[in-house]
Amino acid sequence: MPESGAPAVGFTVRYTKDHCLATAWRYWQKRLGVRYALELAIGTGLLLLATQGPYRWLEIALMVAVGAFAVLGAAIFFIHWLRALQGLAALDPPESHWTLTEDLVAQKSSLGESAIAWQALREVWRFDDLWLLVWGRDLYSTIPLAQLPPAARRLIERRVRESGGRLR
Repeated sequence: MPESGAPAVGFTVRYTKDHCLATAWRYWQKRLGVRYALELAIGTGLLLLATQGPYRWLEIALMVAVGAFAVLGAAIFFIHWLRALQGLAALDPPESHWTLTEDLVAQKSSLGESAIAWQALREVWRFDDLWLLVWGRDLYSTIPLAQLPPAARRLIERRVRESGGRLR
């Protein structure tokens, strides 16, 4: 898939269930993380304050809001985890081959192949154990860091910066 003549960096990623769990956790952590915990604590604090007075309606409203917020946060984690597990189950073998050039990011697996220009990559979320290549809202690719060669890391970081994406 890479254009001829362009220097390419290729590598193969083998995915496991542990990667699925780590991906869901890291996505949740970056998307909600500290803000979620803070908002949940504030909501719980307001709920406790409401129980100290004669405002039964406020107490019930806050209980419903805090409960719904807690369930929503948990649902986001579980949805992404299950989606990752479904993707893993569909891969046979559970691996994909990546090819990075100056022009595009290409990926090939048993499900097919794709090639996307660097400009389409909005962000790269870098963690100690994996990187998430964020293409859009709730649309990302996972690369475990142990399987990402140093040359590929440097190329990703440079091309994302050059094409206006964010490194986080």
